[in-house]
Amino acid sequence: MKVTVNIIILFILISTRIMSQTFFDRHRYVPELLPLINTEESEISPAIINDDLYFSAVRQEQRSNQRNLSFYDVYYTETDLKGYPLILRKLVPGFGNLYHEGPISWCGKTEELFVTLSNISGEDILRNTIKNEHIRLRLVIMKQVNERWTVVEELPFNNNAYHFAHPAISKTGDTLVFTSDMAGGFGKSDLYMSIRKEGKWSDPQNLGEVINTGGNEMFPTFGPGGLLLFSSDGHAENHGQLDLYYTTLTENASVRNLGSKINSEQDDFGLVVHPSGEYGYFSSSRIGAGKDDIYRVSFISLFETLGGVVVNNNGEPESGALVNLLDCNGNDIRSTQSDSRGFFEFEVFKDSCYQAMAMKTGYHADLKPYYLRKSIELVITQLIRYNILVVDIENSRPLADGIIWCDDVKWMTNENGNADIDTDKLKQCDLRITKEGYFDFIIEADPYRFTPGAEILDTVFLFRKEINKSYVFENINFFLDRWRLLPDSEQELRKLIKLMNDNPNLKIELASHTDSRGEAKYNEWLSQKRSDSVTDYLIENGISKERIVSKGYGESRLINNCANGIPCSEAEHLENRRTEFIVIDF
Repeated sequence: MKVTVNIIILFILISTRIMSQTFFDRHRYVPELLPLINTEESEISPAIINDDLYFSAVRQEQRSNQRNLSFYDVYYTETDLKGYPLILRKLVPGFGNLYHEGPISWCGKTEELFVTLSNISGEDILRNTIKNEHIRLRLVIMKQVNERWTVVEELPFNNNAYHFAHPAISKTGDTLVFTSDMAGGFGKSDLYMSIRKEGKWSDPQNLGEVINTGGNEMFPTFGPGGLLLFSSDGHAENHGQLDLYYTTLTENASVRNLGSKINSEQDDFGLVVHPSGEYGYFSSSRIGAGKDDIYRVSFISLFETLGGVVVNNNGEPESGALVNLLDCNGNDIRSTQSDSRGFFEFEVFKDSCYQAMAMKTGYHADLKPYYLRKSIELVITQLIRYNILVVDIENSRPLADGIIWCDDVKWMTNENGNADIDTDKLKQCDLRITKEGYFDFIIEADPYRFTPGAEILDTVFLFRKEINKSYVFENINFFLDRWRLLPDSEQELRKLIKLMNDNPNLKIELASHTDSRGEAKYNEWLSQKRSDSVTDYLIENGISKERIVSKGYGESRLINNCANGIPCSEAEHLENRRTEFIVIDF
């Protein structure tokens, strides 16, 4: 029974696990043949070294003089910024010997080139007598010496009884994955791994039956996000012969096929991805220029970044705002917070409709669509904290279920007559306070009072709406034995003016009364003059005279027992000297 070896990985490229979306889930692929470097022969196993494209290829003019056999050499070509070859391929100095050279793998950190070579001796080369079927492959490390690649180290596990080929070295230079048909594997050729520690390479470890099958697993490379790329003809999901797959070197790894956008019905292998993530190369035996060809593949992101900035009503950046990304049907997708500069961003699928909404405690939210824009400004307006208490003017009893209207927005008072309101609308609307059975009360819009962030407390007194209901003014005073209003009366009369302005259908009777002292006829004349004086004041302040009935009652409507001849205190006489208004229509 074969036992899968638990692999402990000593390196992490970017990620330690296959996430729900890997690099390959996040891109679509567009392969294209590179005619400048491909021939009728075989070009395989691309590698990227300092932005140049290296690959292994059969030199058309080089064949075994006895058996017409082809062997691979290592070539390179310079490329432009998009990865397209600029020149015809050139043989890499240090290569071009007999038998196989390549595939290769480059480690920029250690400046080492890991190379597949034929496992033969110098005498074999001189005699040229070794049979092709007996030529095994081995792995070596090369470095540039006098501008030529030179072997500096043989991998210690090479064995001329087996193939050791297709090296893939990690960015850190300490983890090597390769192909071998050594005994004890799961199939014809398996993937193995060796770790370099303190300059010594560990014994190869099989990558296990999740990755390896009864077929061939070959041509490994390291890809973006900690992914191991390889080709196989043994996994269940397969589009042809060798297909390209990816996995991670973790205990719970799974293997995924790259799909029909890149895999064909023929062999597809040796995928490498440029560090930019914009393009890569792979080999394929699909119909092209020759037996195997190098293809360039564009990786086109399925995602884009949408962002913006959150500012307050003064144009200052707001940090810590919650920003929700929504689709254009209003469904939440995800959320983030604005940073210290007010900035935020989301990564989203391309070609979809999105909108963003910014919210923060004490602020009014802002919602804007993206449409053709990739950046938007969300303006959150600081709310006004407004507490209003609504009471009956006669007894100061709190009035529940009073309604505070701001245009078509409304709030309602609780059982204590209170309404706590957080809004940014108060500076731009007249507040109308209504209550069934009571006259309306209006608080006019005041942008200087209702400023963003302000905390305001108001108490509103409502008059009962009832025909013949009378209200006595608390502080209407006249000069002694005269009808001219004292200045301190104006404050009280302002309440009546407001009531009548807020309720334009209200009509009243202005009733003035005296105490019983003095002649009755004189008292009636004096009270009428005083009522007229109050009426004139209301008219001067904009109240139509048609809405007012002026009436002086003299001493005819005493509210206590202080009639003629009955001794009373000054306070008791004062109760009878009063001015009131009576509701006669609304």
